[in-house]
Parts: sequence; structure tokens; C-alpha cells
Amino acid sequence: MRYIIATLLYIALCRSAIAQQADSTIIANMDSTNKVSFSIALPPLTQIPGAPEPFYTYLWDFGDGHFSTAESPEHIYAKEGVYDVYLYAVNNYDDGKKPQRKKQRVEVKKPAPPGSFIASAAERDFFKANGIFELKYNCMAKPDDTMVLIAGWRNTGPEPVKGRFYLLLNEKQFEQTCFDTSEFRSYDYTSPLMAYNKDTDFPFALQSALLVTESGSPASNFSKTVEAVEASSLLSSTFSLYKSVFTADVRNIDAGQTAFSFLQLYVTPDMLKDTNATLTITGVYVPEKGQPVMHKLNIPVVNSHDPNKMNIKGGRISYRFLKKYKPLHYKVRFQNNGKGPARKIALDIDLAPVLNPETIQITDMSPFCPPCDSLAAVKRGCWELQKKENGAIFTFHGIYLPGTNQKGVEDKDSTKGFLEFSVVTRKKLENKPFKSRTAIYFDKNEPVITNYATGRFKKSPSPIFMAGYEKAFGNDAKVSDGIVTGIGIAPLAPYLPYFQTELYYKAAVRTTTTRISVQEEGSIFIDSLMKRFGYDRIDSLQTTKISQIKLIPLQLRYNINDYISIGAGAVVTADIAGEIEGSKTYHLLVVNDPNAPRNPYTLFNKERIKAFSNWRARPFFDLQLGKVKLGPHIGFRYYYNGKNSSFGYFYAGWRL
Repeated sequence: MRYIIATLLYIALCRSAIAQQADSTIIANMDSTNKVSFSIALPPLTQIPGAPEPFYTYLWDFGDGHFSTAESPEHIYAKEGVYDVYLYAVNNYDDGKKPQRKKQRVEVKKPAPPGSFIASAAERDFFKANGIFELKYNCMAKPDDTMVLIAGWRNTGPEPVKGRFYLLLNEKQFEQTCFDTSEFRSYDYTSPLMAYNKDTDFPFALQSALLVTESGSPASNFSKTVEAVEASSLLSSTFSLYKSVFTADVRNIDAGQTAFSFLQLYVTPDMLKDTNATLTITGVYVPEKGQPVMHKLNIPVVNSHDPNKMNIKGGRISYRFLKKYKPLHYKVRFQNNGKGPARKIALDIDLAPVLNPETIQITDMSPFCPPCDSLAAVKRGCWELQKKENGAIFTFHGIYLPGTNQKGVEDKDSTKGFLEFSVVTRKKLENKPFKSRTAIYFDKNEPVITNYATGRFKKSPSPIFMAGYEKAFGNDAKVSDGIVTGIGIAPLAPYLPYFQTELYYKAAVRTTTTRISVQEEGSIFIDSLMKRFGYDRIDSLQTTKISQIKLIPLQLRYNINDYISIGAGAVVTADIAGEIEGSKTYHLLVVNDPNAPRNPYTLFNKERIKAFSNWRARPFFDLQLGKVKLGPHIGFRYYYNGKNSSFGYFYAGWRL
């Protein structure tokens, strides 16, 4: 019976898999005018608990340099030939994996009638940042997944143009490699993408001003023109920020024509460490005639394909420089997934306690509109900002943002918007992650809660410089007092217990004097006189000049607050150089001998200390006061060396 049930279950699963595979096959129907209608039945979606209703977004690459983002597009092929059509579908708010790329081959046996080609809505709306050259992506960067980068060119002049295209990937600010190039489909418009050679592909000697724009789906309102004198320097510095640079020739693009290329990128699993980061891919287009363009594409890293997201820009943050009140930049993205337009959108921003809402500055937005306080009493087509104790509420009043499920809406970018703002930290700041997020209200609907935008600091070492005086306590102290200077290394301003390593140099001088009175007469043989003489007292003097190294391989420390720090560990000490100078003075008994030596009689001796000798270890406890996380401080360290011999180290230090 168990065997029969298992067999039936296996057959059902196989049929389900076959049916799902069949459902995911692209269907292409062509009519007599070369118009091809495409459709596909993708697997059903599973809603993420608490998320809006899931949906698919589409990118159709028709195989001839044209594309569409419609669910079931139509396309007319201008020339006869065999075309490989690709579909990239993305599952938004779905608790499953993104569908694999789908492929279908279409054979066109005759050219289309002249003037019959119609560009898709996605192509017509592609150039919103500068109208000449732009980059877009089909989905956000999800680690261990793929995404498609679209590069587009448009010739707005009266004559054909050609030029050079540069693609900059993998910013050096990230230790790991973010993207691996998988496939580049350029069709007839560009040459194959090649690795950049700075000796032969030098683009920096520009003869005209450089137009710089930015986008992140949808396009940003940022735009500036850099004069030719400064443009070359800007290009050179921008190229130096990236690990991977590629280049390709852009071939003749006729007047009024657009051209598109598609690059499939693999997002490496290492990016899981930075799922709150925003990556930037930069493209540079240098035409032979006309204005060169640099376009920066900001791509958030995500754990799931969710168009409503909050990110902190700039990757990991430097704590050392952030202490100087450098502003942080945030971006809140949103998308209307309804069946109709949204007229009012409120972003209730909950900031981390370390951020000061009073310093919020709005830098960009989409849809773009003026502030409400610049208009009349009626709040329509404008925005307002209300600051509160732990954040702010930003509201779009009287706008029109189409819904993804609204009839007639093909351009999915038109259903998206964003808000960019800067904010400065408060005075007190610890070197630990801090989180912010946003509740997004579309009209009177329930809010959509974004992810936490977590600010993280770069792991950075903190050099420490120390100098002070070491003093021995106890009668049996064998190590000289002296000046001690050292260096150390520790994590930068940690808030948890941490380990610290230190290395010191000590230059010491110690003089000991002893006097011995003998109860019975002693005698000393003096070689030069070949005689023995008696004495009744000896004075001994010894001076030790010594250089030592002190190594603390591992010290455990904890910063109680910004001004008190404690630590404990063990020090290993060795003598590296020095000498011991000694003398003994004998007080001779009076004798009736004209050849007797002068009384008292002194003998001298000198002994060099062997390098790296006398190794020893001692435990210690340490207390620091001052700016113990970053800045100057003073400290006292107590070394334990037995009941009758211990040492104290009084020092001043500075953590950088």
C-alpha cells in the first residue's frame, strides 16, 4: 500500500512539474505584417506574509535590439531573420525564487512594410535622465541571483553618430566583488564588451563639456554640466573608484534612432553582508561628435524583490569621519501596486536615535513637485515635511502616481517614486549599527512597512601611541625604573569588549648601593702586589643601564563609557641591550707596609647584557581616563610580580 501511494505521489509531482514547465513556455503568434504577439503563463505567486499582493514584472528582449516591459507585448520585426527572444520575469512580494530566463526562437521570412515599426512604451519612456544615454535595471540586486542592465543610446541630431561606451562595475569601497558579467547582447549597435585598457582606450582628454546625470528607477532630477577643463579630471577620478571597467564601440546610429544593449549580471552571494547598501554602476558615452555623457545608476541590494525599500547610500560608513558631523544620505523607494492612481502618499520615517531629525534636508524626489509652503492655501501638486522627535513625515499632496494593475499602464517606472534626503548625526555616537525604516501610506490604505535601513561602520583599526614612566615597588624589584614608550592597535571605538595588542620600548637606569660591615676580618689577594690584605668593611655600588622590549600579544579591554576604560592581560618582557657597571670598595686594615695599596681599595667590573635575554611574563590590570574611544587619555597600569616586587606604569596616550 505504501508503495502504491508513493508511486501515485511521484506521478502527481512529475505531472505538476511538466505542467508548470509547459505553462512557462513563451507563446509567439505572428501575423502577415511581421507583428508577433508574445504571452506566457508563469507559476502562481505566494504572497509574503504582511506584504502587498504579489505580482510579476517583465522584460522582453526581442532579439533585435528592442524590448518591452508589458506582460503580453506585440512587436514588429523590420528585417527577415531568426531572432532569439528572451523573457526576464521578476516576482515581486513573492515568497519564492525568481523564474529562470525563458527563451523562444522566432523566424521572420520577409521584411516588414516601411513605417510599420512602433516602439514599445518602455522604449519611448526610457530616456528621462538626459535624453541621450542612460542605464536601467530590470530588478534590484539580490545576492546569488541575476539581473539585467539595459544600456540605451538615442541620436537626437540630424546625422548618424558613433562613439565609445565605457561601463564601470564593482566599486572599490566594497571589499567583495559585487557583480560578475554573464552575457552581453549588443546586436548590430555595439561591438562586443571588452576589458578596458588604459593605454589604448584613454577617454579623459575631452574637447567639450561633460553632462552628468543619475537615476535609480525612476530617474533622478540630478543633473550637472562639467566644463571640459574639469571633465577630464572627473572622469579619471571616477574610473579610479572601480575594480572592473569595460568598453565597446557604439556603431552608427541613424538620426532619430534609438539603440539598446543588454548585459546580464550575476550578483555575488558575498553581497548578503551589505543588503542595506546602494551600489552604483556608472556608464560613460563619448560620441565622436556631440556632448559626452556620464550616467550613474544607483542599485539597492535586497534580500527579496520588494519595490518599497529604504536604503542608506554610500555603503559602509567611516566612523572616524562621521564624528565630524558628515551628513548621511537616505533614499526611500515606493511603488503603487493598486488598480488606480494614488493622489496622496505619506512617508512616515522612523529614524535611528543617533540621527537628528532637525537636520533633515530634502535633496530629490519623484514625482517632482514644489513645497506646499510656496503655494496658495490649497495643498495640491506639492510636498510638505513635518519633523518629529524621532523622525519626520513627508507627504505628497495632490499628485498622480499610476498603479501597476491600472489599465493602460505599461511603463512600470511611472508607478514608482522616491524620496532622497540627508540627515546629520547627533553629537554622541557609538560605533555600532543603527536602524531606520519608513511606513508608506498610499491614500487611505494600510501602510506598507519597509525594511530596516541599517547604517554600519567600516571595520577599521585604531593606532594608539603611549608614553610614560614605569616605577618599581618593593625591595626585591629587579627591573630598573625608566621611561616607556609604545604603540598599540585595536578596533576603532568599539562598544563591545575587544582585544588590543601593544609593543613598548623601555630605556632604564637603576643604581643600587650596599655597605657590608664584616664581624670577622676578611682578606683580599691583590695580584699586583702578590700579597693578601685584610679588611673590615665593603661598599658595593652597581649601576644598570638597560633597554627592554615589552610585548602585550593580547589584552582584553572594555570601554565603560566615553571616558572610562578598563583592561587586563599579560606582558612579556625581554632585555635587548645594556650593561651593568659595578664597583666594590674594600676598607683595608692598617698595616706597616710601605707597598700597601691606598686605603680604601676599589675594584671595578663591567658586564654587557645579552641581547634578547631574561624573558619573563607578568599579569596586569589597566585603567584609563579621558577620551578612551577616540582621542587623548591618561592611564595607570599595575604589573604584579610577586608579593615583594610589583610595578606601576603611569602614562598618557592618544587613540587615532
